[in-house]
Amino acid sequence: MFGHPLHPAVVHFPLALLLSATFADLVWVAGLTTDTHIGAILMSGGLAAGLIAMGAGMFDLTRLDQALVPHAVRHMLAVGLAWCGYGVALYLRRDSLSASASLGSATIALSLASALFLAFGGWLGGRLVYTFGAGVSRTRP
Repeated sequence: MFGHPLHPAVVHFPLALLLSATFADLVWVAGLTTDTHIGAILMSGGLAAGLIAMGAGMFDLTRLDQALVPHAVRHMLAVGLAWCGYGVALYLRRDSLSASASLGSATIALSLASALFLAFGGWLGGRLVYTFGAGVSRTRP
């Protein structure tokens, strides 16, 4: 947008929401709360925001230097797996969207695994920008 990549500006929302959902799940596992509704709401918001970030990423990919595409594909695979994992975890806990309900071990495991994939994908995305300079202008305006 206006000569700047859009994806780096919007990824913070799904990252924060989805990782906060996993944190809420861990708080529930630790027995510090009985409320699973908050985690489900955070996960729903993170998945929706993730769609926006993915769309922006696909747009920015079209403007990416071809040498960086393999790195971008690895980033996309990691965050795509995380997004799908969170989607399945949300489906498994769909009862907790309307009220607090008990979470199964599969839901917790998917939430944790997805958080790891998301963190790894975020690290790969950071490498694209900070190591390889993806989307960084080399000239002064």
